[in-house]
Amino acid sequence: MAKPIFLNTKAERGRTSGFEIDDLESRYLAAFTGRFEYDGLPEGCPPDYIEKMMYFIGGCSGKKVRGLGPVLMGASVAAYSTYGYPVRWLPTFLMGSLTPTGVTDALMEESDSPMLWDTVPMRSRIEPYLEVMRKAINALNINLVGLSNPILVQAQPGLELKGRIIKNNLGSGDIFVPVIDMGTVPAQVLDMKAVDHTANLLGVIHDMDGEILDMMGIRSALEKASGISTAEASASEMQIAQLMKLELKKREQWIEKLNGVLGTSISVRLGEGWQYNAPTDDADTEKDEAGAEA
Repeated sequence: MAKPIFLNTKAERGRTSGFEIDDLESRYLAAFTGRFEYDGLPEGCPPDYIEKMMYFIGGCSGKKVRGLGPVLMGASVAAYSTYGYPVRWLPTFLMGSLTPTGVTDALMEESDSPMLWDTVPMRSRIEPYLEVMRKAINALNINLVGLSNPILVQAQPGLELKGRIIKNNLGSGDIFVPVIDMGTVPAQVLDMKAVDHTANLLGVIHDMDGEILDMMGIRSALEKASGISTAEASASEMQIAQLMKLELKKREQWIEKLNGVLGTSISVRLGEGWQYNAPTDDADTEKDEAGAEA
């Protein structure tokens, strides 16, 4: 049979597994997978597996496999309905290899079980913002290096400059001043004219961070420091609350259908981390204000 698209050669496996992320992206992966918590998952399935599949692939489903029982896996759409929703799917990113003999073909087969699906995976949606953040961070590092070394000594290449270091301890910090002997070789100090762009670069990083977290339905920790008005903050909270309600409802409806097919008892709820930072409902706000007035 033809090699499935999700199976890689030995050389391909050596280059990438499809899940490699850098330190910057790992923060957003943790935030995304922490939005929802699942119970009743098939034996051996990690608690964050479904959300990881949604982050990397944008689809997740499950089926019964003889010898393994109910199995959840990343899913790519194989066929759409008239209305543009997936009706059949193929397994994607099957990383495990310790499966009983004869089970591999069953894992590879196309299925029509209910599928949790996003049109575009979250990783693809946030990648343009991550790229801007990476460039801003690189520029920030270069700017800091320029500010740390504001001068350059111009002299003959290959000649040694005789000098010494003057150290001055002011308070708890040390200051080092390099001094060059005037009689050694002709030398000239050049001003690098370094300009402080750190505030602008940090602003870009914070804005990209806020955009990414907004797409995930998470409030940014830097939101209050951004100078937005009360009306803008309220609108942002309403947008986030609405997004999370829709995402939770979509997962609940999918799980209800999947449980009927697999005979499982999977359930989903909002994660504790999201609840801690969740927007306050108007009713709760009015209740608190009434209690304060009393």
